Amino acid sequence: MAEFAVIVSSLMFGLNVFGQMRTPAVTGTENQTCNQDSITCWSRFAEKAHGAGDVEKEIKFRTIVSQLAWENWERHPKIPGRWNRWAIVYENDLPLARLLEGTHRWLEAEAIYRHNQSALKHERLAGNDIKSENDLELAHLLTKEGKQPEAKSICGHWKNKVKHNADFALDAVKHDVPVPPLYDTPEVEVATWTLACEQSDDGISLLEAQVRAHPGMLAPFTAMANYYTSEGDFRTALEIEKHGTSALMSTPNAARK
Repeated sequence: MAEFAVIVSSLMFGLNVFGQMRTPAVTGTENQTCNQDSITCWSRFAEKAHGAGDVEKEIKFRTIVSQLAWENWERHPKIPGRWNRWAIVYENDLPLARLLEGTHRWLEAEAIYRHNQSALKHERLAGNDIKSENDLELAHLLTKEGKQPEAKSICGHWKNKVKHNADFALDAVKHDVPVPPLYDTPEVEVATWTLACEQSDDGISLLEAQVRAHPGMLAPFTAMANYYTSEGDFRTALEIEKHGTSALMSTPNAARK
């Protein structure tokens, strides 16, 4: 983890952030600040910046969260509290890597994707869903960087596996009482693979078809938003997120199937 701390420190925009941990919140008054070690507080600031479309502030706050959360995990690996390795990667570091990729800070993004790989490998809570998501994001970036052989290897590893990420969701719809809303499908997972490994237009078309087929299912919206973020089209990504949330909230549970 010490190596990652060096990587993280390079993301601080040249600011001595930890020497002045009283950065004001994105919204509100100047006295709305975080304590030095309040991971969740800084995470809330990142989410506010995200909602406001302020990419640079979101990157800064997520970088702070990443450093604090990994330092906390190093100190308390058996009882890290809310911020275990799965939570750090899924809730903060994957979004951070996408933002860095989208702002053409590719080497920094690649370093985080690779660090995520290492962290998830040893995390018992991490299943193939989050592992494939991170790996495919890395493959997409490697293709941009001209590292096609490694990208193709990653894509080949997951090609026939990703559809099974939705098995749990399908089983829940079939067997759980009461029946839960459908939150993932094999088609969404295959579309996500297609976005990263083949033609992006084909992937988007597959996801749009899933939006039409399953009103109120958030997964295809999320996959599209993640893709547009990594491509640097932050406005489109945020609009898609909003449409997804609206569809989720306006569709009754019984119709989400």
